[in-house]
Amino acid sequence: MEQLLELAQYAAREAGKSIMKVYAQPFEVYTKDDDSPVTQADLRASNIIKEILKPTGLPFVSEEDLPPDRSQFNRYWLVDPLDGTVEFVNRNGEFTVNIALIDNKQPVLGVIYAPVMDKMWKCYAFDGVNAECGMQNAELSPQIGHSAFSIKRERPFTVLVSRSHRTPEVDEYINKVLRPVHPNLVIDTQGSSLKFARLAEGSADVYVCYSKTKEWDTAAADAILRASGGKVLRISDGQPLEYSKEDYPNPPFVAWAAGR
Repeated sequence: MEQLLELAQYAAREAGKSIMKVYAQPFEVYTKDDDSPVTQADLRASNIIKEILKPTGLPFVSEEDLPPDRSQFNRYWLVDPLDGTVEFVNRNGEFTVNIALIDNKQPVLGVIYAPVMDKMWKCYAFDGVNAECGMQNAELSPQIGHSAFSIKRERPFTVLVSRSHRTPEVDEYINKVLRPVHPNLVIDTQGSSLKFARLAEGSADVYVCYSKTKEWDTAAADAILRASGGKVLRISDGQPLEYSKEDYPNPPFVAWAAGR
């Protein structure tokens, strides 16, 4: 598993380099069939990751490269080559490369790479229960173990919401469910899977999501958050998000930091 993690990290960094080349110059924005934006950076990054991961022999599922049927895939890569395309288009830097390994319908390996910050979050489960995880960037040497995410400081109870996809249902949940318990809570906005990374680090407590997301949006981040002791639960029944469903959309969910 450690070799797969190293390969996924390499793929994420190479995809990030390609994304930054597009980011540094004018680019076209196209609209997909589901009305979501896509750019040349999304497509290039997807192809780069696919080629790098090909030697593993595992099936490849990407937002930009979907197979006709994945029902027979027990173990496969699930990739969002550019999570936060809206943030990319708006040039605010809050976009990521997400690479997950799904095994028996569970995310067991995750890599999130933020090209603008040159920062990476990563983890893998090595016995089904325990995990190795960490974060690194240009200023930090690689850190392994749960201690890598133990940077929580004294601060208000912090709720994260999407920078570009906040909905009225999110505010209703915050006011009806969270604010009665945490009257002094603060709300912060963040783009892409960086919200999950902040939960894993302990710099925020909860992320509420009612917007339209797909499995590739959450898989890598879900793996990392679980490894840090957190959880991602469906709002409807409080159960963990499911992967390898018949279709890709996620239901509304709440992601919690460890100890919440």
